[in-house]
Amino acid sequence: MRLIAALIVLAGLLGVIVARVAQLQTSEADSLRSAGSAQWTRSIDLPAQRGTVFDRHGNELALSVPSATISINPKLIENGPATIQLLDDLLDLDDEQVVDLLNEVARKERGFVYVARQADAGIGDQIASLGLSGVNVDREGRREMPGGDTGRSVIGRTNIDGVGISGLELQFDDVLTGTGGSMSREVAPGGRSIPGSETIVEAPVPGHDLVLTLDRSIQYSTEQVLLEQVRRIGARGATAIAMEPSTGEIFSMASVRQDDDTGEYEVTNGNFALVDSYEPGSVAKVITIASALSEGTVTPENGFEVPWRKKYYDDLLHNSFQHPTQWMNIEQILVSSHNIGTIFVQETLGRWVHRDYMAAFGLGERTALDFPGESPGILKEADDLWGSERVTVAYGQGVASTSLQLVAAVNTIANDGVYVEPRLVRSTVEPDGTMTEQPASATRRAVTADAANQTTSMMQQVVCRGTAKRAQVEGVPIAGKTGTAFKAADNGTYFDDEGNRIYYASFVGFFPADDPQVTVLVSVDEPPAGTQDRFGGTAAAPVFAELAPTLINELGVQPPLGGDGCPPAT
Repeated sequence: MRLIAALIVLAGLLGVIVARVAQLQTSEADSLRSAGSAQWTRSIDLPAQRGTVFDRHGNELALSVPSATISINPKLIENGPATIQLLDDLLDLDDEQVVDLLNEVARKERGFVYVARQADAGIGDQIASLGLSGVNVDREGRREMPGGDTGRSVIGRTNIDGVGISGLELQFDDVLTGTGGSMSREVAPGGRSIPGSETIVEAPVPGHDLVLTLDRSIQYSTEQVLLEQVRRIGARGATAIAMEPSTGEIFSMASVRQDDDTGEYEVTNGNFALVDSYEPGSVAKVITIASALSEGTVTPENGFEVPWRKKYYDDLLHNSFQHPTQWMNIEQILVSSHNIGTIFVQETLGRWVHRDYMAAFGLGERTALDFPGESPGILKEADDLWGSERVTVAYGQGVASTSLQLVAAVNTIANDGVYVEPRLVRSTVEPDGTMTEQPASATRRAVTADAANQTTSMMQQVVCRGTAKRAQVEGVPIAGKTGTAFKAADNGTYFDDEGNRIYYASFVGFFPADDPQVTVLVSVDEPPAGTQDRFGGTAAAPVFAELAPTLINELGVQPPLGGDGCPPAT
């Protein structure tokens, strides 16, 4: 009986074992395989390659290159001092970091510690080949600009994780960022990877590329000419933009500024041509006069008896130079950049109509670029203007614009009176090479073609015999306008703490005047007060003249044969 009972018990135990084995091989098989796999395999995220940014000719402006992230698991490191010493020899770590790492491996409290980010990919491969216990090497990308700082203000930056944080890198982050993948690999006891065990679970998909309207050669030349000028005269900074009149495509957009800490001049991270706005000064006179010509309230032959100063409301406004009251036609008013004369022109329009024209020229609203941080500038409604501000807007005071708004406004004259939205991105390119063109720039008529052509002729005289003589380029007819504006200080006045005026000097021009191929703005921020370099004609116009040969060469502009580009005065 005891034997039978024992057999029954054994049979029962065997049945339980068989049932459990069957259960393990069926309903629990997947979970057990996963648990077992987790003990000897590791899953690794594979970052996607970020899209490349190209210029209009296919030159690389920003791209991602392979790099490596080195990290350690202090709990798995067998010989801490020797391992850290080896990493120090290969990565050239600083002394403080070495001490911190030695403390981490001694405590063995944390399971993950960064050693280096975006290290050279070759060094990463070298460290990985050593098979050090507790040392991990992961792939990542590092953003680089092959042209150095060329285009830096526009392209912007990514953070160390490859996420756009400024400029086009931020604006098109979703387009440039790809879809990450994953890879599995087997590990031996101690955490060492087993060579040849890597398996791609899901391949990463690269981001789309961007093709810009920028020309890398023109961009570089623009930045270098600006840097040379601000260093020479001791200005705070400068911006410059070159664009194609008919399409709005931007060939170059540069911002340079003096670093507050080092005093060195550099191409900026911020795109100040878009995010900063200032009073445009006398460049705005082009808008006032073209608007009146378009509206028919004046003709080129009309004129006024113009004093050098006149009281408006509570302010005595005046021109930049003193003269007896004299008759001046519209061209003479623009060529001499006469403030009171320009007010007379605006008064023929009325401030409400004048305000509508300024809006049609693109002032007071962001452009279609939708660039991160872009300023709309300031353009008040006519009913919101008070006192002399109602008339000073005629010559660019009481209104503020960005450099981009101002160049697009004057470009309207170059484009036969049609405003064209600025354009910076030509197309996107998918990983398989499929190219998608971006929509053409929107346009609208701001003034009549006749008004634009008449204003162009006057602007030629501004360059030939007016305030912009230093913008002349031999053999090339140039149309342009200078502007010398006062810049508001933090104290709410136009004077700094030493009682000096703060200036913002500009020149906007286009050429060839009879068939415009390029429009260029140059603005100099805080040229030195008390010197001849504080004016638009002396601070900004020479930059235009120096940049013009590069534009002519790179864009294949054909100046007209013969002549010096200066028509006779009317």
